[in-house]
Amino acid sequence: MHEPFIETDATGCLYDRRVRDRMNQDVPADEADSTEALAALRTASHALHTAMDRWLEHHGLSEGRMGVLWRLRHKESMTLGDLAEELDVSPRNITGLVDHLEADGLIERFPDPEDRRATRVRLAPAAKQKLAAVKEQMANQNSGLVAGFTNDELKELRHLCLKLVRNLTASKELEKV
Repeated sequence: MHEPFIETDATGCLYDRRVRDRMNQDVPADEADSTEALAALRTASHALHTAMDRWLEHHGLSEGRMGVLWRLRHKESMTLGDLAEELDVSPRNITGLVDHLEADGLIERFPDPEDRRATRVRLAPAAKQKLAAVKEQMANQNSGLVAGFTNDELKELRHLCLKLVRNLTASKELEKV
């Protein structure tokens, strides 16, 4: 699918015509590159999130539920607290996700034998089958998402995304001080 707002500039780089048109009105020239890059990242993030939601919906999952299953796939079990921490969500949110997965027969809860206050979860056999099917289809989906990228471009994309995450994490830490 071709997006009508994505065009190629004189240097051969893609750009979002809508963003560039708006930037010409009110963004200082020394902020243009960062503004345009972050706008492209937001557009890509939104498109990726929407595509992932639609794809997971076909499997009866949400991004949050898939995250729970994915975290548990190589573990015998986890506490709800550890799962919430790994997924960077609130304990209340993890409880809701686990409630749905348990109702769907994908997760099993059981008391933690070492801590009476804690509840542990593990994948049910049905989840292992679902994850195998999802993983196979995901490989096909991922190759389409990065079609036309060279290995060097993929490494650079990874590097730049994680550099941004590192900067965001550092700025969050500065806000706490």
